[in-house]
Amino acid sequence: MTNRHRLQSQPQGTAATAALAARGAAGRTPLPARSGTIPDQAGAAPTQANTVPGQTGTIPTQAGQAQQQTGTDRQTDMRGTGLRLRFVDNVCHLSAELKGSLELDSILAREARRRNVAAIPLCWHKPVEFEQLFGLERRHTVTAGSSWVDDYVLRLFTRAMAQKATDIHITYMGPYAEVSMRRMGLIQQEECLDGAMGLQLIRAIFQGERSQAESGFSEHERYDGRIADQAFLPHGLFAVRLHTEPIQSPYIPGPGLTLSMRLLLDTTSVQGSLSERMAALGFTAEQQESLASFAESSGMSVISGPTGHGKTTVLKHILESLAQDVPTRNYYSLEDPPEYTILGVRQLNVCTKAVSDHERERALLEALAGLMRADPDVILLGEIRYLEAARAAVNAALTGHSVWTTVHASSGINVLARFQEMGLPLASVCSEGVLTGVSYQRLLPVLCPACKVPLARSGTALPPRLKARLAKIYRPAQQKRICVRGRGCPVCDGMGLAAQKVAAEVIPLRDPKLMELLRAGRMMDAWLYWIRELSGMTHIAHARERVAAGEVDPRLAEERLGTTLDADLVLLKTAAG
Repeated sequence: MTNRHRLQSQPQGTAATAALAARGAAGRTPLPARSGTIPDQAGAAPTQANTVPGQTGTIPTQAGQAQQQTGTDRQTDMRGTGLRLRFVDNVCHLSAELKGSLELDSILAREARRRNVAAIPLCWHKPVEFEQLFGLERRHTVTAGSSWVDDYVLRLFTRAMAQKATDIHITYMGPYAEVSMRRMGLIQQEECLDGAMGLQLIRAIFQGERSQAESGFSEHERYDGRIADQAFLPHGLFAVRLHTEPIQSPYIPGPGLTLSMRLLLDTTSVQGSLSERMAALGFTAEQQESLASFAESSGMSVISGPTGHGKTTVLKHILESLAQDVPTRNYYSLEDPPEYTILGVRQLNVCTKAVSDHERERALLEALAGLMRADPDVILLGEIRYLEAARAAVNAALTGHSVWTTVHASSGINVLARFQEMGLPLASVCSEGVLTGVSYQRLLPVLCPACKVPLARSGTALPPRLKARLAKIYRPAQQKRICVRGRGCPVCDGMGLAAQKVAAEVIPLRDPKLMELLRAGRMMDAWLYWIRELSGMTHIAHARERVAAGEVDPRLAEERLGTTLDADLVLLKTAAG
């Protein structure tokens, strides 16, 4: 598409990035123009409606004058047809697999008659480019004959997505069952069900045809499963991860049961370049630069943090932006199983029914060995849990590949300690060309700007110890800008919270002195050197900045950090003697 024909309007919820929309036809592999004619309403001589990929034209009127249609219909959603096409600003944008479709001819003719024009200009896109512009589309096929469980679960998923929930919990206690959701990192109860209905619901979710779960479900054991039926799930929900645990209930002689459902969807709607995406997720300008530098060379980059704090979301956006900006490289992901759709990346699923960690590790290593024969340039490797997987990742980095992965660790520096605990020698992981950098993050709930309340005017009594910490950390002028959570309003759907942003630390591993300390296992000395000599900012310091800016309630900040807002300052003071 030339600049003259860049998109002026995007379908809601799938807005294309300005950079992609403005990118011209240069550098694209041309697709053959589709031949066809579209009759006008009056039966005039048919006019050919051909365009070359990435180009659009004008719509000839019946009077033969080339002019732009002036109708009010700027964009038409054609998802109901099952075809990947969009009418935007009088131009029909199509995915390349539709070339030669007879159904497409019928749709174009009908649309031309509706708009009272002789022909509609076509703009062809490669399939991946179409997805980047307009998002993924899938047909929804739940019928009137579906079970009440399907109907209830579908409504539950739809409601959770509308509320931007990340997890749904159903807890069976015997006489009753509770349904709750995690929104902005906080658990909120949704409804209470009859106990028999709740137990039947949990059983049916695991044993129904929608679930990819182990057979022989029993309330007395823990189980894992997955719902990935795209014909059933609401649009935008990639999959749902299932896990049950038997729990103690005081109301019944047998066990109760809790079902946790992790909704695998990207609630951020972030688009654009790597820096733009990272900025939208909450990384500082310096952190964005560091993450961009990780992608500039081969080696392993590690994202760490607790479960549920956005590690996979960050990796998705890093890989997706790289695939968009540098499409001449081969991008692969290897996950057990994939959690999100990553546009432009070939996503390999580790197909295994393994129960033990050893069997899962073996399946992962076999899949990775096969992947290395698939000519990859950039590899996203799902979470590293085992020694052999860590060794394989190091070997991939040493052979010139760019590897992105996640590890559970308590800080950026402690990623190295985590590798050491797995049994990987620091001399190996700290070798030249292995690690490009590490990061650590936690998600903090951002206050609703419409109803947040300045702490000084809130009348809220903070816990004495927290109040004392704030007095030590912030000057009086800074304390005046601190805000706390309000009562909620229509803007935030009564939550008092608007979004989640990261509090992160990003550590490039290029400094020789820093690498020497890490190689020697002197983790505390390395941490102090990074802060004092390299001006490193810890994730706690990042959280303090958000509190000082009035973005995050200090109580919620400490709750989500899992520590106090001055924990790193205390450690620095202790180290100084």
